[in-house]
Amino acid sequence: MLSLLLVCLLLLPSCDTTVPQTEPVDYMARAETQVEGGVTVTSAVLSPEETVAAFSYPLADKHIQPIWIEIDNREENELYLMLLSIDPEYFSPSEVAWDFRRFKEGDETRSQTYEQIADYFLDRQIPVRIPPESTVSGFVYTNLDPGRKAFTVELLGKNISHSFDYFQGVPGFRPDFAGVDLQSINTLAERRNLNLEQLRSYLEALPCCASGGDRKTPGDPLNLIFVGSGKTVLAAMARQGWDLTETTRASTVGRMVTSSLFKSFYRTSPVSPLYLFGRKQDAALQEVRSNVDERNHMRLWRAPVNFNSQPVWVGQVSRDIGVKLSGVTGVTHKIDPLVDEARLFVTLETIAARSLQAIGYVSGVGAAGRKSERTNYTKDPYYTDGNRVVIFLSDDRVPSESIKYLDWEVPLSSKQGGEKSFKR
Repeated sequence: MLSLLLVCLLLLPSCDTTVPQTEPVDYMARAETQVEGGVTVTSAVLSPEETVAAFSYPLADKHIQPIWIEIDNREENELYLMLLSIDPEYFSPSEVAWDFRRFKEGDETRSQTYEQIADYFLDRQIPVRIPPESTVSGFVYTNLDPGRKAFTVELLGKNISHSFDYFQGVPGFRPDFAGVDLQSINTLAERRNLNLEQLRSYLEALPCCASGGDRKTPGDPLNLIFVGSGKTVLAAMARQGWDLTETTRASTVGRMVTSSLFKSFYRTSPVSPLYLFGRKQDAALQEVRSNVDERNHMRLWRAPVNFNSQPVWVGQVSRDIGVKLSGVTGVTHKIDPLVDEARLFVTLETIAARSLQAIGYVSGVGAAGRKSERTNYTKDPYYTDGNRVVIFLSDDRVPSESIKYLDWEVPLSSKQGGEKSFKR
């Protein structure tokens, strides 16, 4: 209860207490179309409100999210839709029907039988077989993603395949970056385009850390760099289970407090601001475990430079392992002191997503061993070899054997332990 009171007293007065009012959106009107050869694929992810309007069932209450897909096959080959590429754990129509076999409208249970409900969802599922010179459309019943959804529509035929990558937002969701003027930031970055060695020097000269809430005390170390478009970065992370975080306002803070107290699941909980380049993070992402107290989280800032015309993102990543009382903020998350492990985790995830084109390490954070630890803004100690990982992302799938390794700094093994791990 003390945590609840402290969070409310500290955060709620500064929160935006308005709740966004959104009008229903025609999901087909905002569907995204891609073309490859003679195949055209159009898709749209439905919000919970759109799902109720389309199905008359609140599928989101059962953590189910339909994706509408239309496939136009103008080729001579018969194609088959690989449903696992869209969601490896998609729901069959019968599973969806079973969840709603006793669905009540108001106080009355619908009179439909389970078999009738199953037929209803089956009729609306997209066919997996697409004959030549034909068009099919329908829904795939996927697991709910509240903010943004990354998925692949993969089509296989005899000696042929097509693959379409999508990264789509869900209407009504207010991400952390909603108020960021990225257009102005990108325009500023276009004035300075760096080559590889200039990029290395620039990254090494950055501050060790983002600044805390007072905008002057060092916060968490800046240990992560992405090179690639914002969409490429977010899609790579989303494919590995990372979620965008929501804006901080009364409703989201209240839900975060509830999640902490009752150990419930809140995938898009807000992240407190840190500051770089004179502003708070442009975007924040997280990967939550069983509850909001335990999560991986990262903050990203668009740097005022490009590399070969590609955006550069400076980031901070760490792992939250619990909550604690703080003399600075009242209540806060406690980070895993081995921040290099979180850096490694993100690197491995970009490899798993087949998005990593090249990788290197630069200095700039400053080494901190167990006998010379540093602390962040909320007085958590941390240890690091002092390097930043620089991850160059690709929009195309990259097999692990094709990854390029830059001959820059060499990260030290965190398993060596003690001060020896951080000698330079």
